[in-house]
Amino acid sequence: MQSHVRRLSWLPIASSIVALCLATGGCEFAGRSRSVSQGSGTGGIDAGTSTGLGGTAGRSTSGATGGSRADAASSSQTLTDFPATPIVDSSAPPNAAELFDGSTPRSDGAPCVTSPIAGTLMPRNWLRPRFELTAAAGENLFEIDLSVAGFAHTLRIFTANPAYALDAKTWDALRDAVTGRPIGVTMRALTVGAGGAVQLAPSAPATSSFTIAPVEAPGKIVYWALASDMGTKVGSLKGFGIGEESVETVLVPSQVQTRASNDTCIGCHAATPDGNSVGFTMGSQNYFNQLANVTTGAVGTTPSYATPGALATMQTLHGIPTYSAAHWSDGDRVTLLSDTGSALHWVEVSGNTSGTLARTGDVNKVTEPSFSHDGKNVVYVSGNAIIDGRLNTGPADLFAVPYQDRAGGTAKPLPGASDPNFTEYYPAFSPDDTFVAFTRVPGVESAYSNPHAEVYLLPFNGGAGGTPIRLPANDAAACQTTTVSPGLTNDWPKWSPRPTSAGGKTYYWLTFSSKRTGTGNAQLYITAVVVDEVGQISTYPALYLWNQPSSEGNHTPSWDDFAIAPIG
Repeated sequence: MQSHVRRLSWLPIASSIVALCLATGGCEFAGRSRSVSQGSGTGGIDAGTSTGLGGTAGRSTSGATGGSRADAASSSQTLTDFPATPIVDSSAPPNAAELFDGSTPRSDGAPCVTSPIAGTLMPRNWLRPRFELTAAAGENLFEIDLSVAGFAHTLRIFTANPAYALDAKTWDALRDAVTGRPIGVTMRALTVGAGGAVQLAPSAPATSSFTIAPVEAPGKIVYWALASDMGTKVGSLKGFGIGEESVETVLVPSQVQTRASNDTCIGCHAATPDGNSVGFTMGSQNYFNQLANVTTGAVGTTPSYATPGALATMQTLHGIPTYSAAHWSDGDRVTLLSDTGSALHWVEVSGNTSGTLARTGDVNKVTEPSFSHDGKNVVYVSGNAIIDGRLNTGPADLFAVPYQDRAGGTAKPLPGASDPNFTEYYPAFSPDDTFVAFTRVPGVESAYSNPHAEVYLLPFNGGAGGTPIRLPANDAAACQTTTVSPGLTNDWPKWSPRPTSAGGKTYYWLTFSSKRTGTGNAQLYITAVVVDEVGQISTYPALYLWNQPSSEGNHTPSWDDFAIAPIG
């Protein structure tokens, strides 16, 4: 965990809406269907960090074992100790404990713990924790020990798999009883031969820890991926609820009622504030805007409030759509679009009016706007290299402009996200407008799938900004010495639909994509940001979402109260 001290100008918590987008370079990459994750993924970082708001980390590998949440009953009593009897996974020999206890351990050869990373913070409704390691000498039998201060026993787990998911019954009991306290993790490895004898003695231990937050992470994540449609894999939307152990297809191009026949790829997308629909770019080349329902029984249909005139206007504009809950009622259902960058457009979706916001003082082009939840401000990217409604290359900085009932006003650089030494892009307001998260690359580099990209946040402070905070979630585990950021394509930060408070602290959750798995596929991660009662910000490592298909490139998550069916 890292701590950062900041004085924050707190804004009222508004209804949430997270505008997310995906600017794909094409759709050569991926009825409603379900996918179960079976592949590998990594995530992580060393410890969490604090500045004035708190931590998480994760990684997944193929072949992980463990119980399923579906087959577990809720714990009937509070967990006060671990059982003395170890858990021996079906992959391990029955005498695994004796093999570890009956051999003199080595003083070296500790495995690399890739998940959880020390200081990880998990929401209480998280997926069953996966414990993952890389053996130093090719060992084939592993011991995982969990410890809690005040418990008389450690929980000993033996497995032959380098990725083990905690069984559902134990996880349910643990997250009900042990929140806000570190849970220690110790891992060792040995080699057992075909005859069952120890060939390489137990390694030195590797240690880590994680903490279960006293709050849940709200909402559902819908992201861009490849799905089967029209006889091929095309850019589509998939989604899941936090804690669900698989994903489902939410929207594929053929379901979009208003699509042109040559529109075969869904691109950048954003949830409407009611969670019933998504706005998105669509095409094979031009990527103009569309709007479609995602609710059961109405997937792909046009929302009843959207007028033909508004749809026709949107279908002439490029860019990542953004909305505000404060401007989402009949007569004032507004989407903001940047098109080719010459102007920041607004379209009244339930009417027939449209126009542009003034950006007095900014002579550059505009792209990738984020509309504040209270409807008062817009943060956008100011630059000149715009392609398909998104930033192509730097230089570019974040600017803030007042909305002022569609009039706009004076646009100013956002301090902390307008450094001439960097290109800043993909801004996203936190659900209460306290923070802006964004992606940053050095100099004037490419803003598309750049390995040097990293995720930052800073207080918005009514446009006054502040010092940017680099998230520890950018980093893999310290022992992964060849998996280092910059170099992991950390990108597209988006917030959960609302913060949650407990014990005098406010918990925010943030999702982003990263290519740290080594497969070349972008995968989704989440991390935590926690603010205490005196305004101290704590940030944490990244948690890998192991329910996603690791064989697919998964990008641009949108995290909101989507009205999609639960999985299960």
